[in-house]
Amino acid sequence: MSDVTVSAVIVTYNRLSLLKKAIPKVLNQRTHALKHLIIINGASNDGTREYLDSLVDKRLIIINLSENIGGAGGFNQGIRQFYERTSDDFVWVMDDDSMPSEDALEKLLAMFEANSLAGWGASKVIWVDGSFSRMNFPGTVTGQRYHIYSGAENWVQIKNATFVSTIFKRALVQQIGLPQKEYFIWGDDMEFTQRAAQQMIGYYVRDSVVVHESQFNAKPGDIVGEKLNERLPRYLYEYRNRILTSRRRHKRSKMLKTLAHSALDFLRTLLLPGVSYRGRKLLIIIKGTYRGLKFNPKIEYLS
Repeated sequence: MSDVTVSAVIVTYNRLSLLKKAIPKVLNQRTHALKHLIIINGASNDGTREYLDSLVDKRLIIINLSENIGGAGGFNQGIRQFYERTSDDFVWVMDDDSMPSEDALEKLLAMFEANSLAGWGASKVIWVDGSFSRMNFPGTVTGQRYHIYSGAENWVQIKNATFVSTIFKRALVQQIGLPQKEYFIWGDDMEFTQRAAQQMIGYYVRDSVVVHESQFNAKPGDIVGEKLNERLPRYLYEYRNRILTSRRRHKRSKMLKTLAHSALDFLRTLLLPGVSYRGRKLLIIIKGTYRGLKFNPKIEYLS
């Protein structure tokens, strides 16, 4: 697609060493479609701002926030900047630990060229050892995970994905609004792509490959297996946010399934041997789920 233009968005917070690797990976894409790289710095205090100030590339749009508003707030700001400050056709979003291969964007754009009705797409995300990144597994419209693991199709229709190399048409963003900044962290990408899938077809693009250099190749929302005490507050957002995401599917069965999932996590945390911080985790599941029943921020739409 030689005539289309793309803005990339990277959201970062206190991970300068990873950001220094990710920026060249994005800027050095093989396609010339990339016209802007929007970097949202969530008030990092590790030298990120000084590093960004030293960069010279006319494609860069750098936003240094005065406070950390979480990954959700960062993606909200990044997509807003794309829409309001550029006229690009697509926005391509990722975290600061996302390392796209040199043809990752080119392959995403090839999908749109072959599928005119597509409104969004997501890359194949692998971990540093070459295995699938467990926290970035998209949901297929059929519910069959083998289509992702071992299917032969290069493009598989999906119903949700994470913000690790996910791309959206400008017209779709105008239609569905911005990611929910109120989520703060975890689940904002699933809710946003769920909205996207309700309006336009989305595809998993197998030959667009991105390495997710996360610390662990952990399953998403695995509170039972969580070993790091400092990460536990994030699970309050996980349980709260997943309730609202489920409610927005407008199906009672989906809501019941989400509540059952939370109940199962509670029982596993309570009964399985060797669970770290058992009491604190049980309280988090209860609090997060309860807050989710009342949580209902408005979606921001772009004029």
